[in-house]
Amino acid sequence: MKIGKITQSLIAVSIIIVIFDFARLDMWGTTNLLYLIWNLFLAWIPYIISLCFIKKDAPIKHFLPFFIFWFLFFPNAPYLATDTLHIVSSLPPSLWYDSLLLFFFGWTGLLLGMLSLFHIHQYLKNHLSNLISELIIFAICFTASFGVYLGRFERWNSWDIFINPVYLIKDSFYILTNFARAENSLIFVVFFTVFMYSIYKTIYILVADKIES
Repeated sequence: MKIGKITQSLIAVSIIIVIFDFARLDMWGTTNLLYLIWNLFLAWIPYIISLCFIKKDAPIKHFLPFFIFWFLFFPNAPYLATDTLHIVSSLPPSLWYDSLLLFFFGWTGLLLGMLSLFHIHQYLKNHLSNLISELIIFAICFTASFGVYLGRFERWNSWDIFINPVYLIKDSFYILTNFARAENSLIFVVFFTVFMYSIYKTIYILVADKIES
């Protein structure tokens, strides 16, 4: 399979930031940011699914199974952007390095997520009206933001839908039905939805113009 230039660039960037993460271990002897490599791996999953298994001219019966699998793992990509909060645990000697490293991982995760969302959008536009497909994309951003909240603050993972589905659904339902009293969760989901959708629209314009030109 031919690897496109965008994918090649993402592979190169991913290799570079993994090297920088291991270099941090050599310079300061701490392993507390090596988990970023695992998070980056999870961010690659929705991108690979959307790139290799979701084609814009595929029939709905082929699209749906892969879309569901993509949707379950999609929040892992933008989730990387929230890892920047760990900068508060960095010591002064490595503070500048950790700041750049966390931002680098977060930005790469966002790129992987938004480009995979672009592939989904292409499929939706090919089968639905522009308005309906746009509304679905926004709904995906909102739902994914809630998924990021569950992962960051409630410590749920994508695979918990398979191994702990009852408890995950109960916790999600409780949070959703108590949004009015849980201001922090509501503010986070709303803010992150706008944040993600805004970045997606910017990337969409850039990528769409490149395809059309």
